[in-house]
Amino acid sequence: MPTGLILLSLFPTLGGAVRLTELTIGAEITPQNGRFFETPIPVFLHIISVTVYSLLGAFQFVPSLRGRSWHRVAGRALVPAGLLAAFSGLWLALVYFLAIDGAILLILRLIIGASMVVSIAFGLFYIMRSRDFARHSAWMTRSYAIGAAAGTEALLIIGPEILASPPDSTGQVLFTGAAWVINLVVAEYVIRRRARAAAADVPGVYVTITG
Repeated sequence: MPTGLILLSLFPTLGGAVRLTELTIGAEITPQNGRFFETPIPVFLHIISVTVYSLLGAFQFVPSLRGRSWHRVAGRALVPAGLLAAFSGLWLALVYFLAIDGAILLILRLIIGASMVVSIAFGLFYIMRSRDFARHSAWMTRSYAIGAAAGTEALLIIGPEILASPPDSTGQVLFTGAAWVINLVVAEYVIRRRARAAAADVPGVYVTITG
């Protein structure tokens, strides 16, 4: 699973590396990238935090690492990285992309960013307040799925891009929404499969994690 998740994050990670290179060593300023040069700090914060969250978070799904000290230490780094990624993404949506992508895509991005913050908050609540590891794991899985939606979106868009017909604003809304839904559906499948596996370890008990 970590290999697949890392590969899924490859497209946005490479895209972020290209953007950081442009901002660091300089590049020709165009109408498409000019806004990034005007206020580069949020871009740096978003790209770095998303990269850390995507790559380090992939190893949280390794069964041999779960329950070990590494999992807890990595989690302490992933929580601020995830929150920074979500909040910087919300800032970018409001400041950088509203005039270009329109209100509908902005609302969708705000919902996605806010849902990531809420998922991390619930994950922290259940582990700190009641030591409910099952619900903590469920909410953190949802937050990672939301954070990794950019990789799924890149896979969905690559076909039209290759055909030299990049999506218009309506298509962008559909691709963004579809990536979010796909990742959350997969996350719910993983959560319920994990619950069934836990129940199988205790005969006569079936556990359902819904929130």
